[in-house]
Amino acid sequence: MRSFDLPATSGQSQPASDTALRMRHVDLIEQHHDLDYMISALSCSAACDELLVARLKKRKLRIKDEIIRVERGLHVTGDSTAYP
Repeated sequence: MRSFDLPATSGQSQPASDTALRMRHVDLIEQHHDLDYMISALSCSAACDELLVARLKKRKLRIKDEIIRVERGLHVTGDSTAYP
């Protein structure tokens, strides 16, 4: 199981749920940053694969959308640090 494929359980306690969301949030932020770096590096190369760059940008946008959903989940569960 990948770190971002968290099982959904209805009996999960609130603190455990917040911890899972925080872990997911950190993982997504890292993925987003890594993709940003890869896109920048590929864009600077002379033999830039435009199709690959476009795919990475789409993936980066999907991750950004997921980050927003996780942040909303953190906000709903009462995490005051989700939105500064």
